[in-house]
Amino acid sequence: MLLSTAARGELERALACGPVRVRAVVRTRLYPSEERMVVAEVRGDRLPDERFVFSAHVQEPGANDNASGVGTQLEMARTLAALVQREDLSPARTVTFLWGDEIASTRTYLADDSVRASGARWGMSLDMVGEDTEITGGTFLIEKMPDPSAIWTRGEDEHSEWGGEPIAKDALMPHFLNDFVLARCRERARETGWVVKTNPFEGGSDHTPFLNAGIPAVLFWHFTDVFYHTDNDRLDKVSAATMANVGNCALTSALALVAADGETTRTIASELVEAAESRLDDERALGELAIANGESAELQEDIVRTWTQWYRDALATVRDVEPGGSSAATRAHLLRMDVRISAAGDAALQALEARQ
Repeated sequence: MLLSTAARGELERALACGPVRVRAVVRTRLYPSEERMVVAEVRGDRLPDERFVFSAHVQEPGANDNASGVGTQLEMARTLAALVQREDLSPARTVTFLWGDEIASTRTYLADDSVRASGARWGMSLDMVGEDTEITGGTFLIEKMPDPSAIWTRGEDEHSEWGGEPIAKDALMPHFLNDFVLARCRERARETGWVVKTNPFEGGSDHTPFLNAGIPAVLFWHFTDVFYHTDNDRLDKVSAATMANVGNCALTSALALVAADGETTRTIASELVEAAESRLDDERALGELAIANGESAELQEDIVRTWTQWYRDALATVRDVEPGGSSAATRAHLLRMDVRISAAGDAALQALEARQ
């Protein structure tokens, strides 16, 4: 049972004077209802059936959870519509915005129309995205699609206080989207001082039905928030600057993908390889430390091999970004980038073998 802040305070004051007995009366009812959803789209002019899908749930009553997600997404939709109406932008693919009940609406959106679902290329959930972190204590997080950090959570990777359990290798979803949206947020952070972090996959918001359907999707959110699911989740805990940061990065991420050309596609591949090289170097260092502390060398090598393969498979997903399929220049670039990832993985393994 949820208590208001006032009720909690009254109970705490009473408990300070001795034992307290509480009588609670709960009134509830069951009744038929309808699931309602608002869908808004800016249609692509070349591949309108392929889409980037945003979602923000409306049933949570708090200012941050989730009026901030609803409002940020609304401003993103307004901005995109204005850009298209002014003919400043003409995306090749469609951008879709969903507002509805958490998880249920995204699941329904995909289940109701198999053809529409097959065209959903990427998804992003906006959940608790507007926090004034100095007040709430929350941290802006990008919850990643399942990558090896959800199996081996170490180094700078940390689960949120929401928590997560290790996943199996066959649950991994290699894709460029994790590092792509992180790069967009870090660009914004360099300009504004915004603090951007990630967490391994945990689930529990609107991105989950997309992942369950095999559609790449990430979550933008904040946690932990001391006002989470209380009646103190009010407008004074929301930051306009945070909403602007999140909305900017979410929309620019989508626009880069729905309006991608060959040059953009090759840039995405290069960014991904840089992320792979950095990750493999980190895993090499963590592995060397683990071996020095008596941990299994075989495990450390397995971690490096898994990350190497994950990034090689993620690179392969870049092939579908360029509308109409990758050009010869892009295919050649992807081959060169794959060689770099393999080389980084081999170098990390050689360094670990030298430690044994």
